[in-house]
Amino acid sequence: MKLISKILLVIAIINTSILSAQETTTGDAIIHDPAAKNNVLIIPFETKMYFSDIDGDLSQKNEMDFHEIKAMFRAELDKNLFISLKEYFNPLSFYTMEQDVVQKELTYIYSSIGYKYQIIEPEVVEKETPTKKLFNKIKPKEKEPQEATIQNGEIVAEIDNREKFMNTVITNDNLIPNLNKTYESTYYVFINQLDIKKSADDAYKAAENQYKREIKVHYTIINSNTKEVSSGAIISRFNSSESDINKIIKIHFPLIAEKITQKLVAPTLQAE
Repeated sequence: MKLISKILLVIAIINTSILSAQETTTGDAIIHDPAAKNNVLIIPFETKMYFSDIDGDLSQKNEMDFHEIKAMFRAELDKNLFISLKEYFNPLSFYTMEQDVVQKELTYIYSSIGYKYQIIEPEVVEKETPTKKLFNKIKPKEKEPQEATIQNGEIVAEIDNREKFMNTVITNDNLIPNLNKTYESTYYVFINQLDIKKSADDAYKAAENQYKREIKVHYTIINSNTKEVSSGAIISRFNSSESDINKIIKIHFPLIAEKITQKLVAPTLQAE
């Protein structure tokens, strides 16, 4: 199936799932019910911020090329965030807007931000089973590497293997004020990067045929005053034998979306 057909199919699925979504035009304020919940604009990751070392397996199993796989993951992550956010907020998705508007808006947004790696303790989410409840596990804090030293006239530096995530940095002071005028959003959820790779957890290195793969979603939540509300990365793991893209999305994306939503709900409730 051609890329454009796949993308249109994904957008159609999203539009069907988001019956109450409102369309907008650049420069125009969103028309909404005064009693509606706070607007939250979801900003999908830039296409260059997708990294995967299993696309070969995914492509063979699902008969999709690299671009189709990336487009599907990008759209489905947006859709799951929309669904999760809808319980508490009025989410806004670029996938419900006219595509010429989307291209212009996202180009402006991406040109107004930068990225910076930061050390974190990522949270791991797992699917609830009859014997195990859904839980969030924070990886143990890794030892900080020692500063570089000089030994026998050579610089010796310890490799920094601590977990990191890609944070969004606003480089254009007018970005959020301009988005406020158009979308009247209280919060902006930036999906900064999506990684799908072999897990780095030592527990899965004992046997090569038993290693697990992991989905890692990097995110930043910023409010209408350009203040960071939350940021970090959520990880969900799956077996190395699983290459069905629809099954991967169905099981893991809702877990990740719900965790990101809770990162926004918690400070919102505290502010009330």
